[in-house]
Amino acid sequence: MEFAFTDEQTTSAPAERDLVPEGIHEMEIIHAEEGPNQWKITDDNPQGMCLKLRLKLDDYKFVFHDIPQHLGWMAKRLADAIDSATTGDVVSLEPDDLVGKVVRVKIDHYTSKAGRVSAVVDRYLPASSSKPAAKRSRNISAVALADEKFEDDIPF
Repeated sequence: MEFAFTDEQTTSAPAERDLVPEGIHEMEIIHAEEGPNQWKITDDNPQGMCLKLRLKLDDYKFVFHDIPQHLGWMAKRLADAIDSATTGDVVSLEPDDLVGKVVRVKIDHYTSKAGRVSAVVDRYLPASSSKPAAKRSRNISAVALADEKFEDDIPF
């Protein structure tokens, strides 16, 4: 069987997606699973078990992030980013519950030894508070200040 290719077919390959820019972004968790990662093996985590996340922002490349089981502080930041309640020193995150959640993330770019640049999660940021912070007003007119009587209570 023979196949013929036209110039249109060979030049219409999908364009490479750009990296997520550095900075703070709101990204959706589109995939989450538990599993081993050989690069995360330590004495505290001999199997390299991780919570493996895939984050998405618009039409940029996906950002992959593995949170090792032994790094509870990192899991705590993720829990805070999704506004999940934590109890004591234990953070419980179920992969199925994370899919579809939107998190605020600080993204940095990393250049590997081979020269390949990739977008990486620097840290998860706490969920935005829905209540605006209370502002203290200090609008005191000059007239009000002039009318105030200041007493010097320093005993000299």
